[in-house]
Amino acid sequence: MQKRSRIVIAVSALVIIICGLYIALSHHYRNVYLPRTNVAGVNVGGKTAAQANQLLKTHFKRQKFTIIEGSKKLTQFTGQDAGVTPKFKQNLVQLKQQQNPWAWPLQLLTGTSTTEASKSLTVNQTTFNQFFKQTAQKLNHGRQLTQNATVIKKAGSFKIKAAVNGNHLDEQKLRQTIRHGLAATDGQIQVDTTYKKPSVTASDQNLAQAVDKLKQIHQEKITYTINGHKLTVPQNTIYTWETFKAGKVTLDTDQVQQYIASLNKNYATIIKDRQFKSTKRGTVKVPAGTYGWSIKTNSEVAALTREVLKGKDFTREPITQGSGYSTSKKDIGDTYIEVDKTNQHMWYYKDGQSVIDTDIVTGKPKQETPSGVFFVWNKQRNATLRGENDNGTNYASPVSYWMPIDYTGVGIHDASWQPKFGGTWYKNHGSHGCINTPPSTMAKLYNAVTTGTPVIVF
Repeated sequence: MQKRSRIVIAVSALVIIICGLYIALSHHYRNVYLPRTNVAGVNVGGKTAAQANQLLKTHFKRQKFTIIEGSKKLTQFTGQDAGVTPKFKQNLVQLKQQQNPWAWPLQLLTGTSTTEASKSLTVNQTTFNQFFKQTAQKLNHGRQLTQNATVIKKAGSFKIKAAVNGNHLDEQKLRQTIRHGLAATDGQIQVDTTYKKPSVTASDQNLAQAVDKLKQIHQEKITYTINGHKLTVPQNTIYTWETFKAGKVTLDTDQVQQYIASLNKNYATIIKDRQFKSTKRGTVKVPAGTYGWSIKTNSEVAALTREVLKGKDFTREPITQGSGYSTSKKDIGDTYIEVDKTNQHMWYYKDGQSVIDTDIVTGKPKQETPSGVFFVWNKQRNATLRGENDNGTNYASPVSYWMPIDYTGVGIHDASWQPKFGGTWYKNHGSHGCINTPPSTMAKLYNAVTTGTPVIVF
């Protein structure tokens, strides 16, 4: 009987102890997390919300991440390096509110894992961008670039070059992979799925069509007619123009410009000296002036490119600028004004015949009339010519007939103030650069000459 009583007392005492322990621990877990509570891979059991928050902050800032490619470790970094900023406070408060402190025995048996890191991690973009730039450069150093299939030139023809499957990491994919990996509990970031893959392969129909078009262009017959001259663009020159770029057949603008520049050099007249057969002095060399033409390079390159890409034979004249362009190989032609400064004489030739000639007065030695091939670019009646005298005073000279020939104020006009013309009078009584002409002769010349007429001064 006594033995039975002792057993009852012992069992009762044990129950009281267990109940006391249960109540005590339940009271304890009102302020801390239940045992085996796992938040984003970190055990916070027995911690207050503030303690758990600090633990998670430290963990994710110090957490080491390893970037691996297959089974090869490439580099390591910490969360802090990548700008990781943990913000678990709100989730931790919600988790504490959801836990039942009286259920701690069940928690001991089952445990809980809650709150994904990605939901509570923020990243400082400035820090991450700087980190990623350096990391991407480091990881891609020395790697083989992936290359799309393309069309290349070879042995005077064209062929498809196969794509190259490199091991260069696609930066956009790599960025996403690393950013997502910052929430990984194991700290492993696998990058073997971030290779940049070719977007164009050798079987692409666009490449085959491009080869056909390039071959067609190569066979074009391109003829230029320039100032009465005819020339054919060599096929090997056309070949240097052709290129395949950004998935399209096009022409290399630099190569086309070089060709147009060579045409300008050979045929344009605006910058060339002329050999001129003068009336009294035989053949003389006259420097370039305002008269002449050149090819308008940018416009011609664009127009030529459009024609070439059509893939058909064609003949064209270049787009030019300036004066004196013709289709008969002529430059100055048979109608022009000749100004001989040495002989102080001027002739007007029309259709090869001298119809007007007169003595003149050109610029005085220190203000010499410029030599060159010019043209009458305007005609004006009753103009007032203004300028500065040798002593610094200003002059204003009214004239009845005015024909400017350059863009600095030099022209042909009547000079009623001149008592004589020709000879050596110009040396002490010459103009400021203009061609002084007897009034009666100037009236005839003005009426006979049209704008655009060449004026050869030598």
